[in-house]
Amino acid sequence: MPNPYLQGNFAPVLEERTDDHELPVDGVLPPDLEGQLLRNGPNPAVVPTDGDDYHWFTGDGMVHQIELRRGKAVGYRNRWVRTRKLAGELPTALPRGPREPLDGPANTHVVRHARTTLALVESGFPHALSPDLDRARVHDFDSALASPMTAHPKVDPDTGELVFFGYDLFGPPFLRYHVSDATGLLTTTREIDLPRAVMMHDFAVTATRVVFFDLPVVFDLDMAAAGRGMPFRWDPEAGARLGVMDRHGPAGGTDPGDDVTWIGIDPTYVFHVLNAYDDPGGTGAVVVDVVRYDSAFDTAPGGPIAGSVPTLARWTVDPTTRTVRQTALDDTPVEFPRIDDALAGRRHRFGYGVVLPDDPRTPGSTGLIRYDLERDTTERFDPGPGRSPGEPVFVRAVDGSQDDEGWVLSVVHDADRDASDLVVLDATSFRGPPVATVHLPARVPFGFHGSWIPAGT
Repeated sequence: MPNPYLQGNFAPVLEERTDDHELPVDGVLPPDLEGQLLRNGPNPAVVPTDGDDYHWFTGDGMVHQIELRRGKAVGYRNRWVRTRKLAGELPTALPRGPREPLDGPANTHVVRHARTTLALVESGFPHALSPDLDRARVHDFDSALASPMTAHPKVDPDTGELVFFGYDLFGPPFLRYHVSDATGLLTTTREIDLPRAVMMHDFAVTATRVVFFDLPVVFDLDMAAAGRGMPFRWDPEAGARLGVMDRHGPAGGTDPGDDVTWIGIDPTYVFHVLNAYDDPGGTGAVVVDVVRYDSAFDTAPGGPIAGSVPTLARWTVDPTTRTVRQTALDDTPVEFPRIDDALAGRRHRFGYGVVLPDDPRTPGSTGLIRYDLERDTTERFDPGPGRSPGEPVFVRAVDGSQDDEGWVLSVVHDADRDASDLVVLDATSFRGPPVATVHLPARVPFGFHGSWIPAGT
């Protein structure tokens, strides 16, 4: 049976291209969209000959850049991230900088911090990209970072700090917490004690605290040694718990991580957090909105990541009473949740996500969803038959004063044309139609995450 992650719009594109001429646009691009949308995702440079061994999460990273200026789409380019892994597959330049503990594919996210664009994957170091994406430098924060970095760091909107963690498969310590200040200097590293290596893909950050997810997708050394697929498996007997830590507390105590309050929960898994904030009622609790799975990595190789569909839930985590109140927010299958990043770690009203098919074995997506969590309502954008949108990225309007005043950008695959478009939605009229659709000159395979980079930053 063909590997589904090498078929359709999961299949890689094998050409890097630069189109620096104006791209065709249906509708009118908002003039305050001045900058670039960068989107990262797996795109194996060499198509695996044994497709059974290939997993979507392991493909080489490729960054897609769509530039918008003066109400026009002025260019597109795509480039593989120049990692050492890529250099072992293609005759391409090695990245500058130090060696990584593991040569990761840098295929999961792309963010901008301290005037540096970073391609991220949780198994390796960040890679700093040149503006044209043609060059990369392994970024270890001037030798201060010694282990992998998450692909889901959070930028504090008040301080400009980059708050992140990294998990290590060959520790201990299996977990480290880090903070980089607004200038890019790594100012904090704290070791957190975990009993085993687990896949910790994301975490939650508020203005005052962080919440770690020690969930039962565990690293399997035998699977890693065999070199087949992803070396993780579902092990509910390992237990599940959340760890709450003060962001500004002491740098450890008598033992590593003894300032983390761990709270047990029923086995579950979370790839992505929508947002988190301190309970405004002053209870000391942390409110965390997550996309949760009943289980993950419990299916046969080559199949879906999970046998259940993920849905949006709210966890109210109280470190004083050591309890977690779980509330279902919606039953729509959803992934890739996003908010206005200006509200990261603060109370949010709106959220956005990708609607998935009801059957987890069905690839692709069926639409986008907008959550109004204050009114407990949803709106959907239907892209039309055969069209699958990717992660929605919110860009606040230049003069936007309300939380939903802005634009939602999503790269959409059109199966009939086997082509991709950039769709721009008015967040206040989310159902559409789009205010603009940019027709891209190359297909963009299904990928993971991206960022809007305003001009001049």
